[in-house]
Amino acid sequence: MPAGRPAKVDHVRDDFISSVDQSIALVKAIKALPVKVRPSNAVGLHPKYADQVVSLAFMGIIASWEEFIERTAVRYLTGSKTDSGYKPTLKHGKADTIEHAYELLSLDPDYKADKSYLKVTDTRWLRRVADFYFSAHPYGMLPNSVDLMKNASSIRNRVAHESTKCKADFKATAIWFLQPANNTLKQGYGPGALLQAPVQRHFGQQAVQQNLTHLEAYVEFYKGLARKIVP
Repeated sequence: MPAGRPAKVDHVRDDFISSVDQSIALVKAIKALPVKVRPSNAVGLHPKYADQVVSLAFMGIIASWEEFIERTAVRYLTGSKTDSGYKPTLKHGKADTIEHAYELLSLDPDYKADKSYLKVTDTRWLRRVADFYFSAHPYGMLPNSVDLMKNASSIRNRVAHESTKCKADFKATAIWFLQPANNTLKQGYGPGALLQAPVQRHFGQQAVQQNLTHLEAYVEFYKGLARKIVP
């Protein structure tokens, strides 16, 4: 990007939504396969493998969300505006380039994209940094969704890690969503099962009435946020 010319931003939202849609298309394709519990010559897929695909798809969605937040933040700091004309109001001068924006957001003049990262998973950090550079910006809505986002991270972390902490955090998340009797989950209950379970609370009554799974509800949740951040 030439210095002084803001980067485009709408395609970042579109890339994110496309990535999410591809993940969901993979899940639907896997779920359409016949189930095969015992080894045989019949065509089919064991449920545990379907669970793994669902879990990995969700992990990809969260990774895409984090990339979306980072890519929009650096572009808005260069003065980018959406095709609809929206842009955050800068308090100070804009960044000259995307690379310069990374340096400003990270508060590191030696920031290197291949060695460093922005703490976009920390909504408090993102809000405070955005408040410093913008007098008005779309990231102020994120703290209102911090519980859903925190629990999404615990699901993602459980998919990626076997640590005791990740297991404990996931159990707390599953109980938060499901509120099972005596706070007891079925032995071996994992991210794939939770993501495919129908929503009971926290996503709003419409998600319950539509019988959305937690995966489907999270998809609508993140797409909705993306469209508000890049309107």
